[in-house]
Amino acid sequence: MQKNIGVLDRNVRIILGSVMLIAGVVFQGWWWLTGLVPLITGIVGFCPLYPLMGFNTAGGYGSTGGYLDPSVKPAKQEKRLPV
Repeated sequence: MQKNIGVLDRNVRIILGSVMLIAGVVFQGWWWLTGLVPLITGIVGFCPLYPLMGFNTAGGYGSTGGYLDPSVKPAKQEKRLPV
């Protein structure tokens, strides 16, 4: 499993997941369950939705912003007829 989550994305996921987990325990709600998803993906460094969308924030051209994965081929463009 190749990591596809960058440093900034990873830190935000871990912090957000931890806050949601604590809020769920303190307020006895279901937020702890929702907080597990960003927490686990942040710890592991892999998001299963990113490859489906062709997105990758790990090491994208020296930044922690995002970039489209070059291995994902774009869809064919339809030929437009002149109007």
